[in-house]
Amino acid sequence: MATEPTQSSRVRRWLPTRWEFGEVHVLAGPSIAWFLAFLAVPLAIILYYSFLTYGSFSVVHEITLDAWQNTVFTQNALEVFARTLVIGVVVTAITLVFGYPLAYFLRFYTSTVGGTLLLLFFVIPFWTSGVIRTIGWLPILGKTGVINQLLVMAGFIDQPIAWLLYSPFSQIVGYLQNYVVFMAAPIYISLSQIDEGLLDASETLRGDHIATFRNVTWPLSLPGVAIGSIFVFVLSIGNFTVPQFLSGGEATITTLIYLTVNNGLNYPAASALSIALLLVIFAVVLLLLRRVDISEIAQS
Repeated sequence: MATEPTQSSRVRRWLPTRWEFGEVHVLAGPSIAWFLAFLAVPLAIILYYSFLTYGSFSVVHEITLDAWQNTVFTQNALEVFARTLVIGVVVTAITLVFGYPLAYFLRFYTSTVGGTLLLLFFVIPFWTSGVIRTIGWLPILGKTGVINQLLVMAGFIDQPIAWLLYSPFSQIVGYLQNYVVFMAAPIYISLSQIDEGLLDASETLRGDHIATFRNVTWPLSLPGVAIGSIFVFVLSIGNFTVPQFLSGGEATITTLIYLTVNNGLNYPAASALSIALLLVIFAVVLLLLRRVDISEIAQS
């Protein structure tokens, strides 16, 4: 017995196919609109400005390559780019050295609830501003800071240690404090997905802890390592507060962009540097994703 079509079905029958919206379109619509309004459009504007002409604290709307030729491809900018990439790689490696044991401990030596709670404690510092977290190292690492004062009072040193602040050491400390959780969290999630049966099988085959880690744990945790490395690398080379307050004047690409705008309002040059930095980030992330498959941890 034929049923009478409902009102909604009659309306859908007369609508063109491209006008039909399902649940997926409705749910994805706000995200797509947000992406276009606050990411795609601003990036398009920055890209447009990178091809404009700069003249005497003003921007001339004439399409040229001056900003790229006179800023991005200069010797100074290339050296700053190289220094920034080295910092990103070193920070990522050091964060991995500290973040992986932390995630390993939370996974295998605590309960699931306990590991999650302990990991959440590392998020508590992010309740404060990044500038405050960075400046907070000044009274700790300075010549008259807590560490130097304690070492002098204990008699271990006669003079304050100068390299604790405004040095590569202080930068590493600042980056590590900010980003170790971004490395540990994806690795912890990846380790949590390892089947206990695989670990038991390794022990059954008389594999010791080192062999189990090398042949089972480490390969299966690589997706988490890759995601954590992407997080830390991208965040570190785009960080402004750590090189500004803890480096002692050593320029990175973010400080160069800031100085380009602050000293002469050279928006085309700053835009060109920003787009170049974005292209470098895309290239590094794409290279890493081609080496490691992160689909399993991404689906979880």
